[in-house]
Amino acid sequence: NKSQNSRSNPMNPKITLKYIILIFIAVFASTILHELAQWSMGEILGNRMTATLNSTFPITGEYQKEWHRNFVTMAGPIFTICQAILIYFLIQKYKRIELYPFLFFPLVFRIGAGLANSAGPNDEGRCGMSLGIGLFTVSILVCDFLFYLVFKTSRRLKISLKFNSISFFLCVVILLFLTFIDHQFQIRLM
Repeated sequence: NKSQNSRSNPMNPKITLKYIILIFIAVFASTILHELAQWSMGEILGNRMTATLNSTFPITGEYQKEWHRNFVTMAGPIFTICQAILIYFLIQKYKRIELYPFLFFPLVFRIGAGLANSAGPNDEGRCGMSLGIGLFTVSILVCDFLFYLVFKTSRRLKISLKFNSISFFLCVVILLFLTFIDHQFQIRLM
């Protein structure tokens, strides 16, 4: 069967409406789960937390203990890295292009967070500063690791630079849309 062969051995995947919808789902789900990981860590540590589509913070504005900030901050990126590792292994096993946005978006997400450090410390930037290793060091390490997973997967699935470039553009546009919605409407998740 031709459709079974294309699933078991993807060659030169194409951008389709289904793939664009999967990117949309990957961006929203990954971002929300990232924030919920931070919210959960804050709650576990005893802080009353709130979360929007793109931010998490204590309801009082302050953490009970300053070290809580680092644990809450890193919970999101750690979740995002774990997501990428899980999806990487699922793609290695099943070779399904439908899973690719859930691996590719974490890279785009953490690149964006790393660049945002220029405007003020973001997740990895805050962690790096608290460890005394600089604003961009942790971001670079995280992005390098995620890039490695994406690169290996792209080679294995024979994904072209053009496909990845379009995927990158779509991820950025959808993430900017999500950020705009969060800024305009401050939709509370918790």
